[in-house]
Amino acid sequence: MNILFLGTKSGNSYLQYKALKRISKNVDFLDGYNCFLFKKIIKILFVHFNPKIFEKRINNYILKNIKNNYDLIYVKSGELIGKKLIDELKKRTKKIVFFCNDNPFVSRDKNKWKLFLESGKYFDLIAFQDKSRITLSKKFGISKTLLILPPYDDKIHIKLKISKLLKKKISNDVVFVGTWSNEKSFFLQELIKLGLDVKIFGSRWNKDENYKNIKDRISLGHLSFLNYTKIIQSAKIAICLFEKKNQDTITARSIEIPAIGTFLCSERTKTMEKYFIENKEAIFFNNASECVKKCNYYLDNSKKRNKISFMGKKKVTKILKPTNVNLIKKIIKEVFNNNKK
Repeated sequence: MNILFLGTKSGNSYLQYKALKRISKNVDFLDGYNCFLFKKIIKILFVHFNPKIFEKRINNYILKNIKNNYDLIYVKSGELIGKKLIDELKKRTKKIVFFCNDNPFVSRDKNKWKLFLESGKYFDLIAFQDKSRITLSKKFGISKTLLILPPYDDKIHIKLKISKLLKKKISNDVVFVGTWSNEKSFFLQELIKLGLDVKIFGSRWNKDENYKNIKDRISLGHLSFLNYTKIIQSAKIAICLFEKKNQDTITARSIEIPAIGTFLCSERTKTMEKYFIENKEAIFFNNASECVKKCNYYLDNSKKRNKISFMGKKKVTKILKPTNVNLIKKIIKEVFNNNKK
C-alpha cells in the first residue's frame, strides 16, 4: 500500500508516522507547516487569527510536494486541510483519513480549526478518541467516524533500562506530566496545599501567576519520548487530569501511564470507568482532597499499589492493546471496508 502521511515529526504525530512505516514500506512524509519559516509563531497565529489567510500558501506547498498517487493519505495535521485542499487531495488518493486526538468543535483553540470545520465531512473517515467528539461532529455534517482509544507506543511506552544514578535523581512518589493550564495548575496547587508531595514536569509552567511559590515543585521544559517514559516509570504514582474546556474524558496519559507499568491515579470520568476497573486496575478521584487521601493510602501500601499497577498494565497491553500500529490497522481496515458496503 502506498501511503502519504501528512503530519509533523513531533509528539504523537511522529510516533504514528513511525508506526505507519512498520505497517507499509511505502510511506511518504509531508509536513504542511514547512511552508512557513517560523512554525511556532504560525501555530499561535492559527489560534488568534483566521487560518484562511494562510490557506493558499498551505495548499500550494502541499500540492506542489505531492509527487505520486496514493492508496491512502493519512492526516495528522487536520487543521491545515480546508475544503479546496481536500478536493484536490481526493483526486490523488483512494482514501483520505484523519486521526484526530484533539477536539475541533469547542472554543478553547478559538480559530485553529476553521479550515477543518469546512472540510471535515469530506474525509472518508475521521478517528476520534472521545465519544463526545463523534456526537459533536454530526452538527458539522461529519458522519464517517470511528471511535478508538488513545494509542500508546509499544517501542516507547515500555519499561526502560535506567541507571541507579539517574533513577535516584528522577524518582518521585507522585508525578504529573503535562503542559501548564490554569485549570491543571489550580488543582495541583490544591494537592500541594493539602500536603501531597507531587512533582510537576512539563512546559509553560513559568506562565503561572504563582510560579515563584511552586517552582521548586516544577521541572520546566519539553520532555523527549524516552525521558517522558523514564519520569513516569520512576514514579510510584502518576496523576492524570482532563481539560474541561476541551471536554476530555480520556487522554493519551490515561493509556501511556499503565502501559509503562506505573500506578494510575485519574480524575473520574465515565469513559475511564468503562475501560478500567476501579481499585483493581486504576484509582479515580472526584476532587483534590480525595486524590490526596488515595495517593497517601497507596503510598503507604506498596503491595496493593504494585498489584494495581500490574493489573493496569495487563489491561492496556494484553487486553485493550491500543498500540499505534494496532489502531492504525483498525483505521485502515475500517475505511477500506466502508468502500465495500
